[in-house]
Amino acid sequence: LGREGLASLCAGLGLKPFQVSEIYRWIYGRRVLDPLAWTNLPKEARAALAARTSAELPEVTGEQVSSDGTRKFLLRLSDGQAIEAVFIPDGNRRTVCVSSQVGCAVGCAFCLTARMGFRRNLTPGEILGQFFVLEERTDIREVGYNVVFMGMGEPMANRTNLEAALAILEDEEGLGISWRRITVSTSGLADQMEAFARSAVCPRLSLSLNAPTDELRSRLMPVNAKCDLRRLRSVLQNLSRRDRERISLEYILLGGVNDGQEEAEAVARFAKGLKVKVNLIQFNAAEGLPFVPSDAERTRSFQAVLLRRGVPTSIRKSRGQDILAACGQLAR
Repeated sequence: LGREGLASLCAGLGLKPFQVSEIYRWIYGRRVLDPLAWTNLPKEARAALAARTSAELPEVTGEQVSSDGTRKFLLRLSDGQAIEAVFIPDGNRRTVCVSSQVGCAVGCAFCLTARMGFRRNLTPGEILGQFFVLEERTDIREVGYNVVFMGMGEPMANRTNLEAALAILEDEEGLGISWRRITVSTSGLADQMEAFARSAVCPRLSLSLNAPTDELRSRLMPVNAKCDLRRLRSVLQNLSRRDRERISLEYILLGGVNDGQEEAEAVARFAKGLKVKVNLIQFNAAEGLPFVPSDAERTRSFQAVLLRRGVPTSIRKSRGQDILAACGQLAR
């Protein structure tokens, strides 16, 4: 529950507005979910809240640890569905990768999650529950962390619930994570991207590009048939005019498919005039996916073209491949 939901619940119990704020801080600021432990509330109110509410976190039913320290958690939801969330340590830096849906309807050809199909959206509470679990199981609350919505699902297809969760994530009295430390990745649902960018909670945005032509992108990402590159570029152009961080263009390099010099030049043309940066991502192979990673030489050559054309470009280091925790490998 956000502030409004709590206010509605508490109004029926005769609690005052300042007590609603106290409850909010107990839940999200202190991460205390048991109403009986909210000691600055009247005993009768605590008992009534305990009787009328429940705060059930996802159950950790599996954990795998990669040779590079990445940890993947299998989380069972209250209806028996399951999602995965990932903890990624890198020196003093901590990142958590969380899911927005059970499964995914977008159908990207290079992604294991697509093989699951779409099952349902996560509720705001289930989105937030991933953070509560990861904070309990790792050191992220003590050292601080970055957030990437790059797990299972298409965040823009669950925008309403995502925005409700982000409002609590970014609230200083909530989980207190700055929007600058949160990145939401999308396959390119243009209308939803525009609406999301207008919201008060919009953090950093990342577009999963992966191909510079409509023909190739539609083959790799069926969503392109609904939101083609011309439409997406128009959205990015409008967003580039705002006083924001650069938007990331994620580009998974598939050996012999989208990693040639011609494709690199086309990506540079797409990016020209936009306030973007390109992240080149190694394809993470998995059984059943009909692609191979681009080799190191082609990856460097692709990057060199973009840099020569003035496009800020980096090569992302993949983590957790050996436990199927890397980009495109989450599936349950």
